[in-house]
Parts: sequence; structure tokens; C-alpha cells
Amino acid sequence: MRLPSLDAERIEARTPADRDRYADLLRLAAILFVVLGHWLVGVIRTQDGAIQIDRLIAVVPATQPLTWLFQVMPLFFLIGGAVNAGSWCRAQENDEPWAVWLRRRSRRLLRPLLPVLALWLPLTVVLRATPVPEGWVAAAVDNALLPVWFLAVYLLAIALVPVTWALHRRFGVGVLVVAVLATGIVDVLHRAEVPVVGFANYLLVWAGAHQVGYLWYEDRLPRAARSTVGLAAAGVAAMTLLMTVGGYPVAMVAPGRGIPDNADPPTLAMWALLTVQLGVVLLLRRPAERWLQRPRVWAPVVVGGSVTMTVFLWHMTALILVAAATHPTGLWPEQVTIDATWWALRPLWVLLCAVALTGLVLVFRRFEDVADPIPRPGRLRALMGLAATVTGLGLVLTGGVYEPERTAGLPLGAIGLLLAGLGALGVLRPRPDATDDEAPAST
Repeated sequence: MRLPSLDAERIEARTPADRDRYADLLRLAAILFVVLGHWLVGVIRTQDGAIQIDRLIAVVPATQPLTWLFQVMPLFFLIGGAVNAGSWCRAQENDEPWAVWLRRRSRRLLRPLLPVLALWLPLTVVLRATPVPEGWVAAAVDNALLPVWFLAVYLLAIALVPVTWALHRRFGVGVLVVAVLATGIVDVLHRAEVPVVGFANYLLVWAGAHQVGYLWYEDRLPRAARSTVGLAAAGVAAMTLLMTVGGYPVAMVAPGRGIPDNADPPTLAMWALLTVQLGVVLLLRRPAERWLQRPRVWAPVVVGGSVTMTVFLWHMTALILVAAATHPTGLWPEQVTIDATWWALRPLWVLLCAVALTGLVLVFRRFEDVADPIPRPGRLRALMGLAATVTGLGLVLTGGVYEPERTAGLPLGAIGLLLAGLGALGVLRPRPDATDDEAPAST
């Protein structure tokens, strides 16, 4: 399947006049920042023939402030909120039922996951029967499916749009105030080691960021430079206060090794980071919007936007492929410490990962082509599909994909539940005729 044409003039002609080009750019930029961050912080070292997999921010704690730059999921959820608000409003105008709307959004979100599962689940069973150490198998499959957590949370955010949009129309920013206060309460309870309660912040923080996107959609966020700079400064001040006086961790992503962070579960610090990011992107909004009016600037954004989920879901597989091709074979120099040589080789490492990912995207991008309309399911079927999909994803992520003592090493019950949910949402249906490759990615 070829990538969309880069015929800039034709793409420009097919772009609706009311298209939020800046939102498309931010969504693409956020995904690319996530990919680059994962490739940079992945520490794969060899020592006496053994491979050690770690994260830079755990090995070198002084690098943890870099996560403030590369943790852009708050911004991605924000833009997602703006996109989903527009989609839901159009659905209401067309009298499209929630169940139909959810199924259509689910297909667009989840179909790119299918080839990932089709590769890694059988591959895990095959690797289990080989002399490859069990630790390597577990590390490979768990890291390959690392991006899947986003799908579970984002799918819930989509499903709740009718409720959260109604709350937004009724209470406005009051919903955000309640979400921030509730996040702080959960933080206190979680730090007091109250079990399970921390999971609530996954919904409060990420759905809260999604809720901010409603203000973006309605163009109710500030545009004046003084206001946007003030917003960013307030976020910086809040982060500083939380991490000094409040004792919150520095890391904005999970380092592993039991090191505290602000992502697993999300904390008030993530709200502060969102405030910083919002101030910065609003400050840049007007010049960026003018820049994106140029057809040769806009065309690459359209092309990149048409494969965002493929890029996101396959970027860790690309890293694993490069690692498997270079480390066990001795093509990559053995490195025990993070020194100047390690840093000097980072550009080459990122380049190799980018080449591998490009090949994967060219092969699997066709799973992002989803044409409308689709058959209308009932509300109950949609609810059951939603519950089964989210539960299945949650069980796979929390329980790990590979455990040697399991049958075939896989969580077969969780996988079966996930597949049942995907089927109920219509994700497993054969791909209909694709839409025109040169049209901007649908919102």
C-alpha cells in the first residue's frame, strides 16, 4: 500500500476551509515526540553476551527532567478532545446514534492494532519454543505492546464524549476544577498506600486533558501573547512547587525499577505539565496557522497524519528489530556504561530505528484506511464491545503478555475477551474500500 501522494496543490484543494490545520500538526508532532523519546531513553546494553534492557532515566537519574519535554500525552489527549468534540457535534447534527458513532471511532482507532497482535502473539509462542532466554522474550513482547495502554484510556475517553460534552456545556471549566481537585485527593490516598485508588487518576487526568480540548474546539482559549505566556509560567510554577514543597517525583514518565514518577498513575504534576504545554502551543498558534496555509508545508502534515496510529503502535517493534539485528550479532559495540560513546551513537541508533519503522509503516498503514458508512449496531452491543475491549486491554497490560507458566505463555482469557470486544465494535470486519489516499486524514 503506497503512502498518500505528496501533490501539495491537490491536497490543498481537497482540504476543507474550516480544517484545524494546527491541531493536525500538533497531533502529529506529539506522536513523533513520543516515538523519539522512547528511542532515546531505551538503554540496551551487552555484557558478556547477555543483553540488559533498561531506561535512561533510571540508569542516569539526572536525565529525568528531559521527560518534561518528551511527555506529550497531555497535549495529544487535548487535541483528541477537540477532534472528538467536532466529530460528536457532526454526529448529532446528522442524527447519528451514539452506538454507531462509537463503532466508527473505534474502528478508526483500533484497526491498526490488529497486525500488531497478529505478529506478536504467534511470535511469542514461537520464541517460547526456541532457546531464546525467557527474559528476552518477555522484554521484547512487553515493550512491543507498550503503546497499547493509550488505546484503552483513549477509547474510554471517546465513549464518554456524550457525557463529558454535556457536562462541558452545562458547567464549562467547572468540570476541570473538579477533576483537578479529585486528582489531588487521589494523589494523597495513593501516597498513603490506599490500594487500587491510583487507577482513578488515569481517567481523571487523561479524560481531563481531553476535556480541555472542548475549550479548544469552541475557540475559548486565550490567544493574546501575554495570556499564553502567563499560562505557561503558571504551569512551570505549579510544577516547581509540586516537586519541591509537595515532594512529587521529577520524572514525567515511568522509569521502572520502582522509581516514583508522575505517569503511573498520573498525578497533579501532569496537570501542571499540560498547563505549560497549552501555554506554549497557544503562543505559537497564530504564526503556525499562517505557516500551515502554505501547500508545501501542509501536505507533509496530511501525509504524516494519515499514519499516526501505525507509527505509534509499531515504533517499539522497530526498536526491537534493530536491537535484535545489532546486539546479539555483535554489530553494535558492547557498552556497559552510559558514556560519551553511548551518546555519540544515539543519532545512528535513532536513524536505524527510523528506517525500520518506515518499512513497517509502508507495509501496515493500510489498516488506517477505514471507509464509512458501517452497519448500525445496537447500544447494548456497543456497550458490551466497549467493556470487553477495555477490560481485555487492561488485563493484558497489567498482567503482562508473556509468562512461562501460562498455556502457550499468553493470557489467553484476556486475549479472547479483547478479540470479542473488537468483534462487537466492528473492528474485525474486513476493510471496506479505502477512501481517497490524497484526502486529509479524517477527524
